[in-house]
Amino acid sequence: MPPKTDLKVDSRVRGLDTIRFFLAIWVTIAHFWMPLGIDESSFIGKLTVGIYTNLVNGPAAVIVFFVISGFCIHYPYRHQKELFLLPYFSSRHLRIWIPIFVVVLCGMPLGVKFSLLERSILWSLLAEEIYYLIYPLLLSLRRKIGWKRILFFAFVGASAIVCGNPTIIDYPSYGPYLTWLLGLPCWLLGCCLAERSDALREIASIVDVNIWKWRFAAWLLSFVCIVMNFHSPIKHGITLTLFAIFSFYWLQKEIIHYQSYPPLPIFENAGKWTYSIYLFHLLTPPIYKALNLPVFTPIVQWFVQLFFSLTLCYIFYLLVERPSHALARKVGEILSPKTAKLKAIEPSR
Repeated sequence: MPPKTDLKVDSRVRGLDTIRFFLAIWVTIAHFWMPLGIDESSFIGKLTVGIYTNLVNGPAAVIVFFVISGFCIHYPYRHQKELFLLPYFSSRHLRIWIPIFVVVLCGMPLGVKFSLLERSILWSLLAEEIYYLIYPLLLSLRRKIGWKRILFFAFVGASAIVCGNPTIIDYPSYGPYLTWLLGLPCWLLGCCLAERSDALREIASIVDVNIWKWRFAAWLLSFVCIVMNFHSPIKHGITLTLFAIFSFYWLQKEIIHYQSYPPLPIFENAGKWTYSIYLFHLLTPPIYKALNLPVFTPIVQWFVQLFFSLTLCYIFYLLVERPSHALARKVGEILSPKTAKLKAIEPSR
């Protein structure tokens, strides 16, 4: 039986920032593989390298980001709270696009090009922006027909996209007009999860979860997804969508778990700068090279590079992401009708 805990409703759901941090690390590791130095000419060597390079599935982490993103957007509006379009759109765009603009500018002198289409981490952010854009419409539909019907039609649309070209390996290869539709069911699952969050937190004191079994299952399924993507006819368009369904149930267990066993503050705080990790980590290897910093043996260099990357990402968070979030909140408050009403009734001085 888990220990009793305070189940009051907070503005943030504990544990999600911790999960976001480790997802961002997962994506970073997927881009910064530690070299093994194994001879691949033999079958054993080739098999070892093949297994090793499939241990970390970065795209699967991005899919879980989609689910969490849908959760975070819908969470404040799960109880029929009114959504005011002007403050909503202004705050979302400011907090997303200011860091992107700075990263793109920083990448130019380093020779790192960011595209909104393929071969760039920005494909997922373009999809997110579209989800933010259509969320008010989705919220209106939810009040009329419910999330289940919306989710059903989203899955039908995603299935049609995959059936149209089932041999495509990567999500972003479907292009800017279809990729966001393919990922929409994943994002909507997060909205559905937000609807359940209060009930999940209420049962946390009477339900115990073996969370490490779920975490191991998440890793194992992500491993199976990447192996199938490169070594079978079943590609990420199918497997990662199914992985999102698993993630929906896995994150429910995480929410229950963290209500009874609060996350470590160091990881919760680190989760606040995951966007900076996701955006900025690809710039850190060329920065390291441009600074003519020492190069060590391959394994040592991997750890040095990872530490260097996280350090620069945190600096980027302090200088760019956190101020952009503060600005977004301020603008949202200024444009809020509630703020305008309060100013209207303030006595003149």
